[in-house]
Order: sequence, then structure tokens, then C-alpha cells
Amino acid sequence: MESNEKLKVQYSLEVVPKKEQQIASLQIALLWIGAGLGLAAIFSGNTLAGLGLKNGLLTIIVGMLVGSVPMYFMSRIGTREGVSGMIATRASFGIRGSFFPSLCNALQLIGWTAVMILMAAEACVSLKFAGVLGNRDFWIILIGLITTVNALLKHNHLKWFQIFTVGATLILSIIMTYAVLSTVNVADLMDKKPKGHLTFSLGLDYVIGMCLSWVPLVADYSRYARNINGAAHATYWGYALSSIWMYFVGLLCTIATGLWNASPIPIMGALGLGIPGLLIIFFSTVTTAFLDVFSAGVSASNLFPKFSERRLVFIAGVSGTLISLVFPIDKYQSFLLILGAVFIPIESIVLVDYFLIRKHLKPADLTKPEGSYWYRGGVNLVAFVAFVVGFALYEVSYFQAWPIGSSFISLIITAVLYYFLMRLLHRDQFSKVRSSGIYKNHAAG
Repeated sequence: MESNEKLKVQYSLEVVPKKEQQIASLQIALLWIGAGLGLAAIFSGNTLAGLGLKNGLLTIIVGMLVGSVPMYFMSRIGTREGVSGMIATRASFGIRGSFFPSLCNALQLIGWTAVMILMAAEACVSLKFAGVLGNRDFWIILIGLITTVNALLKHNHLKWFQIFTVGATLILSIIMTYAVLSTVNVADLMDKKPKGHLTFSLGLDYVIGMCLSWVPLVADYSRYARNINGAAHATYWGYALSSIWMYFVGLLCTIATGLWNASPIPIMGALGLGIPGLLIIFFSTVTTAFLDVFSAGVSASNLFPKFSERRLVFIAGVSGTLISLVFPIDKYQSFLLILGAVFIPIESIVLVDYFLIRKHLKPADLTKPEGSYWYRGGVNLVAFVAFVVGFALYEVSYFQAWPIGSSFISLIITAVLYYFLMRLLHRDQFSKVRSSGIYKNHAAG
């Protein structure tokens, strides 16, 4: 248990000492399996039903295997450098410039908290309880309270809590999957004509957008891992495989029942899986919302360093709960697209900056005015130019419905533009890093 207590509030802005990087790869895997085995994944599988079962499954597999790659590389940064995701952005965006991705991340995590709480509350209401138990707002407040308290206390009981909740979710998911496959004829559904006009490229953007919304969180946990390669693989495969599974279940249930764009609980209820589905929702909400609320506090620490992380975590939990009281769940697809439009260029810049330009971070300069990451007034204008171009390309390609998908266009163009602008305007950054030899020393896992 000692190693699990390292997930405390003391290293939000500092580098985690090597001696305290003691979390096993299995625990990292459990963390991301729990994130993948969630209500949001089932609901997202629902949104892909317009592609049909065959094309929908292909979209899920391709999107997850591709979209989870940035999670793999961000995990390596976190473990190798011992920093959180938002502190890592200081190298590319500048110390003050990193406030922008930190703000975006805190807002999107509070938004995800609201989404998870709302969907869980609506699932409870759908069971038709009498009295106050049938009131959606009651469930929102109760679930929000449990989620916030859990995020505040979780660092003291992370390992065993994970084993219990993820284990329970796994068992229930296996039961649910078996029941679904026993109820429907998959072969017949493969040829069923899809309802709607969802394209492959748009579906791919949905899936990749979900993956990329997790990327800023990855280093918040991998920074405590003891093994670089082990943590990176645990993050990638833990999230990708569990998400493919739950996306497929959501897709299959929707096509089998014909309940399009509905909450997962009515769909599972139509297949006789109401109680297992509700239990999955409870355990997955508790597990996943912890990541959202806790990392929202970590991200906000970069914006408000004088506030304690516990206070920021509390504010994030309360904010997510209040937002969920008015969040329109039918706007969920648009929410994912907005996240993709913002975080694809941000993560493209961060990964290119680290792996192709710097290849290591200088801990002392992460908080040092006039240091390597100060640029001009604490802001790297090159990063913001590349971001604006990448964001604009995503929006244009989305509305023009380009066949190769908005995500790929934004990711590649942002990366290329940032690299060559840095080469042109900050060439000294390349030469200093390449002559230092530090990357070689840090590369072993």
C-alpha cells in the first residue's frame, strides 16, 4: 500500500523523485481498463450504430488502435520525466503559454465529470423508483457527492479500490456480453441496413476524439510508475482493448434493439440486462469520474499554484455536479467533436516537441523565468500558430466532410508545421538538446 500513497497532492508542479516511482504496470493497466469499461464507452458505441454492425466494428477497432497511440507516448513522457501532463506542456507552449492547454483540460474534465454523473443519474431514474428515488436531480447530487469524496480520498486506498471496482465491472461486463450474444443473432445483424447517414470518417473522429480526451491525463498517473515500457503498454492496451469491447457491446445492443440514440439503460433493459447494466454504470462511474475530477485538480494547479490541490479537486467535483444538472445529453456527439478539435493539435505539438525536438525535459527550467521554456514573455508563439492552424483545419475538414477524416489532417499538419517553424525560429533548441546526451540516459525503461 505504501506505493499507492504516493498519489498525493505534493507533486502537481514538481518532478516526482525516482525513488517514489513505485507503482506497478498492473496497477496502471487496471486504471485504464476501468476507464475503458465505462458507461461513456457503451454510449459512444451507441452513437456509431448509423454505420451498421460491420462498418461500426471496423471503425471502433481502427479508431481505438490509432487513437490510443498518443496515450502510449504520453505515458512514456510521464514516467521518464516524472511530470504531470500539463507541466509537460510548458516545454512546448511556454511556462505561461501552458495555461491555455491547462484551462482547456480542466474544463473538458469537468465536462466529462458532468457527462458521467448525468448518464448515471438518468440510468437510475429509468428504473422507475418511487418518490425521491425517482428524481433525477436527487441522483445527480448523490452521485456527484460520492464522486467528489472518492476523488479527495482515493490516494489512500487506490490499489484495493481499483481491484474491487475494476474486477466487479469486468465480471458484470462478461455476464452482460454473454447475455447479449445469447440473445441476438450477430450474423443476421451484420447485414442489417444501418439507420442514419453516419460516415466512416465522422465515426472515426468520434472514436479518436474519445481517446485524445484522455491523453492529457495519462502522465498524471504514469509519472508514479516504476517502469517506462511497462506503464506505456499497460496504458495503451488496457484502455484500447477494454474500450473496443464496450464500444462493441453498445453498438451491438443498439442495432439489436432498434433503440437509436437512447441511454444505455433502456437498451440493456430491453435485453433483460437492467440490473447488471445499472451495476456496471455505478462501478464505472465511480472509477472513471475519479480520473476526471482528480486530474482536473492537477491541471488547475498549473493555473492556480497557490491553491491546494485538494481544494481544486473539490471545486472540480462540485462544478461537474452543478453542470450535470443542466447538461443536454443529446449534445454528447458535438461535445466529443469539440474535444477532438482542441486536443488533437495540442497533443500533436506536445509529442512532436518532446520526441523529435527536445527528447528530454530540464526540470529546473519548468518553473524558471528566462529559462529554456520562457520563450518571449513565457509564451511560445510557434505553438499557438500551429495550434490555430490545426484547429482551423479540423473544423474545415469536418464541415466539408473530407474522406480521410478531420483528426488525421489536424494531427499531421499541426505536427509538420510546428516542427519546421521551431526549426526555423528556435533552431538553438535542437542543437542544445542533441548535444547533451541526456536522451540516451533516460531512454531505458
